[in-house]
Amino acid sequence: MLASLVGREAMDSGCVNILGVNVNCMSKEKLLQTITVWVQGNKKRTITYVNAHCLNLAYRQASFQSLLNQADLVYSDGIGGVWASRFLNGCKLEKITGREWIYDFCDLSVKQDLRFYIIAGSPGIAGRARARLMKRWPDLKIVGVCDGFFVEKDETQTLSDLHRERPDVIFIGMGSPLQEQWISTHRDDIPAKIFWAVGALFDNIAGLEPSVPSWMNALSLEWLWRLFMDPVGKWRRYLVGIPVFAMRVIRQRLTS
Repeated sequence: MLASLVGREAMDSGCVNILGVNVNCMSKEKLLQTITVWVQGNKKRTITYVNAHCLNLAYRQASFQSLLNQADLVYSDGIGGVWASRFLNGCKLEKITGREWIYDFCDLSVKQDLRFYIIAGSPGIAGRARARLMKRWPDLKIVGVCDGFFVEKDETQTLSDLHRERPDVIFIGMGSPLQEQWISTHRDDIPAKIFWAVGALFDNIAGLEPSVPSWMNALSLEWLWRLFMDPVGKWRRYLVGIPVFAMRVIRQRLTS
């Protein structure tokens, strides 16, 4: 954990502690600059995100909180973290969702000749996402894909692929905390530079999950759009989880 925090300080971005999790304060531009530096080095790096749901999970699960704090970079994927940082008088957080950085990352990958591998979603999702990205960037080097349940290829085959292809970046989209646990288990054995937990990003790229309207995103109402699109699956996360998260952050400020 100490080494991770030292690495974060080296980025000069600052951190804010929210419900026991150290979150980096940075912009999308700084995030991509950091990737540019890290892929040139020899050290393995882990990147993940947090939102109100993740922070609620980490508050209840000490093992997940520890995994987040061991990551080299944790950014805010939701408005909940941004609000919490302001309320706690922490450094400035910005909401950085995958849809806001993935296309810039693809531009960067082509320019720097980066190779990446996708492990994400239900069977077929990662392949569909790769096809859509490569239609826009024909020179993009997506060297392999697998679903996040290891149905298309079992885990042993996937690990063999990763050793053979040696990607610079591996995207893992299994949802939290499974994706962070998978990274922790396999990171030391896989020849890659960056292990990046991305949640449902590739569901969105594949067209499975409709994009939030720009006006709702501008008003920080992405959570309401997601609730509207999947009320049965998301009501507890938002209608219960958001008030619980707010109360926990208020308690943190009152007791700190």
